[in-house]
Parts: sequence; C-alpha cells; structure tokens
Amino acid sequence: MEKERLLSLIQTTKQFTLLLVEDDINMREITKDFLSSFFDHIIVATDGVEGWEKFEKYDVDFLVTDINMPNMNGLDLISRVREVKEDLPILILSAHTDSKYFIESIRYSVDGYLLKPFDVEHFLHVLSKIVKRIENAKKVVEFQSHLKELVSLKTRELEYRCMHEYLTNLPNAIMLNEDLHTQEYDYMLLLDISNFSIINKEYGKEFANRVIQESARALRKNLHKNTKLYKTESDRFVILLAKSTLKNLYDYCKQLVSFFDEHILDVDGYEIKISFNIGADKVRVKVARTLINCEYALERSKVLGSRHFEVYHSDETHFEEEQEALHWLKITRDLIVNEEIVPYFQPIVDIKSGKISHYEVLARGIYEGKIVSPEWFMSASEKLGLSTVVTRIMLNKSFEIFAQREETFSINLSTRDILEDYLESFLEQKIKKYKIDPSRITFEILESITIENNSTKITKKINRLKAAGYKIAVDDFGVQNSNFSRLLEMEFDMIKIDGVFIKDILTSKKKLDITKAIVNLAKTLKIKTVAEYVENEAVYDMVKECGIDYAQGYYIGKAKAELL
Repeated sequence: MEKERLLSLIQTTKQFTLLLVEDDINMREITKDFLSSFFDHIIVATDGVEGWEKFEKYDVDFLVTDINMPNMNGLDLISRVREVKEDLPILILSAHTDSKYFIESIRYSVDGYLLKPFDVEHFLHVLSKIVKRIENAKKVVEFQSHLKELVSLKTRELEYRCMHEYLTNLPNAIMLNEDLHTQEYDYMLLLDISNFSIINKEYGKEFANRVIQESARALRKNLHKNTKLYKTESDRFVILLAKSTLKNLYDYCKQLVSFFDEHILDVDGYEIKISFNIGADKVRVKVARTLINCEYALERSKVLGSRHFEVYHSDETHFEEEQEALHWLKITRDLIVNEEIVPYFQPIVDIKSGKISHYEVLARGIYEGKIVSPEWFMSASEKLGLSTVVTRIMLNKSFEIFAQREETFSINLSTRDILEDYLESFLEQKIKKYKIDPSRITFEILESITIENNSTKITKKINRLKAAGYKIAVDDFGVQNSNFSRLLEMEFDMIKIDGVFIKDILTSKKKLDITKAIVNLAKTLKIKTVAEYVENEAVYDMVKECGIDYAQGYYIGKAKAELL
C-alpha cells in the first residue's frame, strides 16, 4: 500500500475505539501490539463473557475477536453484538482453518479475518474496505442530517407561509381563526379599504397591491400592545383587541378613522389618500358568528358611506334583517337543489263569459312541510345567481301539468330570464316534448323591465318570443313611469292593471279614472286587460263596468296546488 494511503488510513483508524477479545495471553499481547499501530483506544477482554460486558460498558467502534474461547466463544459473542449493533465492523482473529467456523461467521456478516500469523497486506486490504464503508456510512448520516435540517427549515418556511399573507407578511385568515378560538381577545374589527376597486381599475393590480402594503405599514403604526393585525382576503384587514371594553373599542375605531383622515400614503412617489369602513363585534364562543356579525356591521357601515364604523348589536332591526336574509340564502339554495319549488295556480276569469279561461302559475317553496311565499326566496335566488333555475323548474313542471289540460297559462319572467340566452332553446325543447302550442303560453314581465338600460335588447328578445307564437303581458301596469310608446314598440298582448288601482277603485275617483284611462288606451291598441286584486263582488262588478276583459283575485280564487 502506498505510504500516503497508509498514513491516511491510520489517521482515520486512530479515531476509533477497538475491542479486542482473546483468551491466549501471548496472542493477546502480540495482537494488541500489532493493532496499536492503527488504533489509539484498545479495550481488552480475556473471553466472550468479559468481551460482552465491556461491549455494553464502552462505546465500541470496532471488534476483533478470537473464535475458540472458554465461557462464551467468539461466534456467540458476535451473535449477541449483532442484535445490538448490526453495522459494527467485526474481524475474526483465528488460526483455525476448519471451514465450519468460516461458514458460521458468514452468517453473522463479519467483515474479514485476521489470521495467525498476521498477514499484513491482507489485514490492510480488509481494514481499508471497512474504513471506506464506515466513511460512506458517515457521509450518509451527514447527508441525512443535512437533509433533515433542510426539511425542517423548509417545513418552518412552509408553516410560516401558510399562516401569513404573501403581500404584507401579516398573519392571515388561518391564524386569525386559530387566535379567535383561543378566546384571548375581546373584540374583532373587520376593515375594508373604501372604494378600493376604483384604485384597482385606475392604477392597475400591481399598484393596488403596493397600496395594500403601504396600508398595512400604516396600520402597524396604530397597533397597541393589546392588539394584533391580520391581512385576510382582497383589501381587507382584521384587528383583534385584547383586554378591552366596549368604550375602548369605540375609541380605537374613532382613532383609526381620524388617523387615515389626515394620513397620506406614499406609494411609488404617488400620494394616495385612503379610508376604511369598519365592522366590529365582540369575540364569541362560536367564532363563525363573530365573523358573520362583523360582515353585517361592515356592510351597514358602507351604507353610511366611506370612513364609517359600525359595531354589531343583535337587538337592532337592520342586523336582524341581514341575518334573516342570510338564513334565506341557505334555505333557497336547498329549495333549488332539491327542486322543492312547485307551481301554484291562480285562476283568471273571462268577465264576458264568467268562465275560467286562464291560470297564472305562481312559485311556492316547500320547506319543512310548510308553504313558502316567493317573497322569501326569489330575492335570495337573485343574489345566488339562480333565479333562472327557478324559472326553468317552473316551466318544466307547468308544461308537464298543462300538457293534460286545455286552458292557457302564464308564467313570470325576470330581466335575467329575458337577457340570458337559455330561454328560447329551453322552450323549444319543452314544446316538442309536451306538444303544447306556444299560443297557450303568456309570459308576464314587470312594467319596470320595459324602461331598463337594456330595453333595446329586451325588446328584440320579446319580439322573438312573440314571433315564435308566445303571448306577452305587462304586469303591475301603472305603478312605474308608464311609457305608452313602449306598448306599441313591444306589441304586448295583455296589460295587467296593478292592484294599487283596483283595490281602491270603489273609494277613489282618481284611481277609477286612471283605470278607465288605461282600459281605453288598451282598447285603442287592441290589447286585452286584466284586473288584479279583485277581492269581492263589488270590485268585480266595477271592473266589469270599466270594460276590463279579465279578472284575477281572491274573489275569483286563491292560488292553489291543484287546478280547478
């Protein structure tokens, strides 16, 4: 072996602690003397039993043992050592040539043999292999340790990033939720930058993000020792107050509003003035309720304008209304998903013949076995963007029922129904499936729809429905800014005179005169008229005297689930 390699080998082995087990005193001394050139720390044992005791007592890096010894032979010692330290380098010291020892030693994965008398070249070769294995194992351990540290570091970074918002490095909504559950805070403030959408549109998203960063920096300046700032979604921040009273909450909100009244943000050389709307509530045991209440209060503050704050109070009417609205959003979603919106039918009588010729289809919900009026779920369906789904449900169920009848029927359409592109193809499918003539169907639209911004597009859509054979009625006529030219432009088939006139037709000459004027105009334009809210016989007789064509109301019949 080259001198440099030998010196390098010895330099490595000098660091190891070697256990030498040999019962022959002379051989023990000779072997120890030989091995001392390679190992500085040599522990000696006279048999297997003593060898095992010293193995347990000391931190041994290397084992050299004889095989044939009293009390406990070398192979038994190796067997016990392997159970504890399976990777320990082991050399067998032996003059025996009996093959059974070598076969047995292979079973215990010994690293080599140091034969008597010593073969130095062979020993150096075996020792080099063992040292190389030890060094490789050490590198693996070091790599594993480094990898473990790296994983630990990245895990800490990931945990931090999961708990902090990326723009501001402030604690995020996840940490907010955890902190709220600790119940260590008294009040929560939800802050929303007023008119932030204008900044976003005028300057772009990148600049808007810089505004958020500078807003966070300004808010940090207004933190007390008992406060904690969070950045949640979009342009929103949250502040939690600890050890605070209701008076502290009001004072702090006023301070924030006052600060931003005078503070100007420097954003990339631009002077930007911002303000916040703030919604606040006490931290409740049910954390979700705290978050919802702060949302209610924030929306209420926006009604009052920018730079306002509102504290939630459960006994105030507007908060109760907001909670009720939210409650109905969930119910409405369930009604639509489960198709628990059903048609009810209110009869319309032909005044000349006195017979029912027509039914208006009205939506009702079935919730927990009770009938729900559309006033509760229709506005909620609009907010959910599902109002057209309600119309589809009503159309589908109505077509199925009237396919077995001869009467005509009407269904209400909203602006969204008319403007979206689903209606014509949907109707075409239903007409083919149920074989109903389009002339039997009247679509009722509110008068207000005719004066909306999209009136031109609405007119085109309505005219296409008429061209397909459907009839069109204008509902609640007379209560909006009635535009008579629109009656000509849209070519309505029917006018439903609003109940505000019909209900008082017996007691108000003014409303009677308006009703007669509407009827005369309709006759001139060859448009049929319907009187809504006909509640009794006297009203019925009066609308008949006015020349109205059809009557609808409780006197004729209430809306019911079954057709008459």
